[in-house]
Amino acid sequence: MTIISVKGFIDTHVHTGPAPFRRIGDTIDVARWCHEAGMTGIVIKSHFEATITKVYHARKEIPDLGVYAGIALNRGVGGINPGAVEQALRQDAKFVWMPTIDAENHVRVFGAAGAFGAIGAGSYASNSAARKEETYSVLNGGRLTDKARDVVDIIADHDAVLATGHMSEAEIHALVDYAIGKGHRRIIVTHPEMQCPNLSLDTQIALAREGCMMEYCAVNCMPMFQSVTSDRMKEAIEAVGAECSIIATDSGQPFSPKTPDMFRMFAQVLHEKGLGLDAIATMAIRNPAKLLGITPLNSEVIAHEELGGVAQDLPSST
Repeated sequence: MTIISVKGFIDTHVHTGPAPFRRIGDTIDVARWCHEAGMTGIVIKSHFEATITKVYHARKEIPDLGVYAGIALNRGVGGINPGAVEQALRQDAKFVWMPTIDAENHVRVFGAAGAFGAIGAGSYASNSAARKEETYSVLNGGRLTDKARDVVDIIADHDAVLATGHMSEAEIHALVDYAIGKGHRRIIVTHPEMQCPNLSLDTQIALAREGCMMEYCAVNCMPMFQSVTSDRMKEAIEAVGAECSIIATDSGQPFSPKTPDMFRMFAQVLHEKGLGLDAIATMAIRNPAKLLGITPLNSEVIAHEELGGVAQDLPSST
């Protein structure tokens, strides 16, 4: 079994410090690690603010790595706020995540805004009841709100990436239907395997057929989250199809490996479980590059038979 390299990989889901949640490194730290590993690019996400400034400084320090900004529509930016989205996209942000930790659906799943229940991911919620009015949904009475429509319109005008965040299945369908009706095709369903949104396989397949990319994240196979097993992740990818899938890390937590290590581990496990190198390349390189509108350094997975100068001729099983 060959050993996969992350050279050329593009990670669409990376968390960095500073943040109210503890992070394993700041954006310059993470960018440096990814550049040293030969990755092509990373998208920096924050639940709390637009990441434009973080990305600006990381680009100055690590100019040879593609570092991309985005905005998540939580209370730190005024929720589902068309003005904040417009300002972010005018400053070259590439991703817009619908509400995540302040989404109404997140509260239904984890019991509080800004918290992950029994998962030790941290919390900035001190009084959930007092903050109930600060949770967000794109639906009102089963219909997409005017602000949600305005946000999608702005994303489409800037040809940016719409990511579904921690919304419910009903919210995702409403949002995707409207976006596709506008002719917008850069759509990611954020970690469909996680506790929120926890989409069924049939739903994932249906959304993929509509033109969405499923973003499968390494953190959900890791010991702390354990949303799914690697076998279930592989089965979902095979059912949806690599051509409609992205693999990413959702890295940055102190209990997770550094981003390039986590990405290589995830890709290697999926390969060991039976996914071919071409499928890995499609999900880790070609599809993210297509969404970002960039040309990757390479379009194939680089794999080799040696690690640290020691030939790996032994069977891959333990």
